[in-house]
Amino acid sequence: MLNVDLHIHSLMSGHAYGSFYDIVSEAQKKELKLIAITDHGPALGYTSIHNFLMGFRKPHFDNLKILWGCEANILDDGKIDLNERALNKLDLLLVGLHIDANGISNNGFEKNTENYIEVLKNYPVKIITHPYSLKLPFDFLKVVEFALDHNILPELNLSYLNDSTVENVKLMLDLVKRKGKKVIVNSDAHFLHEIGDDSKLELYSERIGLTPDLIINNNLEELYSFLGIAE
Repeated sequence: MLNVDLHIHSLMSGHAYGSFYDIVSEAQKKELKLIAITDHGPALGYTSIHNFLMGFRKPHFDNLKILWGCEANILDDGKIDLNERALNKLDLLLVGLHIDANGISNNGFEKNTENYIEVLKNYPVKIITHPYSLKLPFDFLKVVEFALDHNILPELNLSYLNDSTVENVKLMLDLVKRKGKKVIVNSDAHFLHEIGDDSKLELYSERIGLTPDLIINNNLEELYSFLGIAE
């Protein structure tokens, strides 16, 4: 079981099935130390996260730290689907390419890569989500290398870890090792039972070359320093 899970979707994403308090309860039951609720940006057309963020106040829970985040969508021309007011409300910004997002078109391998890197230059991104899933064509190793060189974590997303992605994940981790960096392991949970569940690592760690020292979740002090938050 993970002790940190920084990619969790709630009912606000429109296609996930837990409320805020459901997620908190599940995380507490599993004794997680830190979670982030990271609903999708509005370009996917599910909810208006902008309005939700304007009124959000986080309650305090003993033994569980909560970050308010967003998995924003990379749009054309190096933009994302969050306005400045919403960005200022966030504790944590994740970005990714989603083929169903309104405002993005498949501009081809080179342009998609360029858009992705422009977003990493222009916004305070902390995590790039499932870069190896390649829902749209782009140079994911170039993007991961840029992220690593600019103190942005690539995500080992357990929802997208399967036989079809193993080779890409291995390539990503080989690059992480060469750079002397780490990855963040997240569930990308849409159902409560997925929160913190790292059982896939037992099946795939050896095949992808993942060792405990590569996982920043395993070092809370290092992770908190990276996130710029107090323990």
